[in-house]
Amino acid sequence: MKPNLKIADSMLDLIGGIPLVRLNRVGQESGAEILVKPEFLNPSGSIKDRIAKRMVEEAEAQGDLRENYRIIEATGGNTGTALAFVSAVRGYDFVAYVPDKIADPSRVAIMLAYGCEVVTVDTDAYEAARTGESPADSDTGAHGGYLELGGRQLCLDAEREQPDVWYARQYSSPANVAAHREETAKEILEKTDGALDAFVASVGTGGTLFGIAQALKEHDPDISVWGVEPAGKPMVGDPGAYPLIPDISDGIIPDILESGLIDGVFTVNDEEAIGMAHRLAEREGIFCGMSGGANVEASLRLAGTLGSGKRIVTVLPDSRDRYLQFEKYTT
Repeated sequence: MKPNLKIADSMLDLIGGIPLVRLNRVGQESGAEILVKPEFLNPSGSIKDRIAKRMVEEAEAQGDLRENYRIIEATGGNTGTALAFVSAVRGYDFVAYVPDKIADPSRVAIMLAYGCEVVTVDTDAYEAARTGESPADSDTGAHGGYLELGGRQLCLDAEREQPDVWYARQYSSPANVAAHREETAKEILEKTDGALDAFVASVGTGGTLFGIAQALKEHDPDISVWGVEPAGKPMVGDPGAYPLIPDISDGIIPDILESGLIDGVFTVNDEEAIGMAHRLAEREGIFCGMSGGANVEASLRLAGTLGSGKRIVTVLPDSRDRYLQFEKYTT
């Protein structure tokens, strides 16, 4: 998406530079201008290309990631695909620890196409071992911050036992936040000439929301920033329920809670997110995933409270091609 680039040195040069798109039919009745950022136009199909590239390059520069090392990460899909893609370009082996509850065949197939290894993690077994109770199933969305806990423990164990692995730690990596603060937010401000009233984004690791919030609030403290979470298990919206486990779930989410930068959180269930993703495809020609549907759903709710004439920006984190067999709002 670099308009003046004629020959790229590698596919990594094609990450970013994503424009904003105005919604013309969906949400027209709100009176607000809803601008979406179709981040599925990144090379591997999601916004996570930005953080995968940044995390790998910074680890290389710091000497934490070296030739013949193996990259490992606990991931529900998008970061796994992005790290598999970046690893393929940079010449690393990559292992993704994927929660069984969201090990969707479409997502796994995309990861495997980049030559990585996928290890499926029994999320219920980990949660039962951690709490002594069997977790209740939820059909109102899946929050990666909960589902990835077991995979993070396995990554931590592997890092401690094997000297030639680098554990990416997307949930706590400063590079995750920096990629969005210095790149994604910069693009939003450039494309809007700095004129927007609100920003809305789903909370997974929290890197997108937190990094963009930092930049937007520095530019104009009056810009409101809103998180979006699956209705079943909110984290930022229900901090008392979020399990703070050292080296497993500390990091960006606690930083968000302490920052005071987030003005509020919307919760969206599966039906709402999926329904909006379908509307976007059928009425706007936008083939985004369910988290994009959730973000637009929340943006329209926000438009109803802000009033007409406001400009709201949100992101569409991934493409719907990874939800063709299994539609669920996951972060």
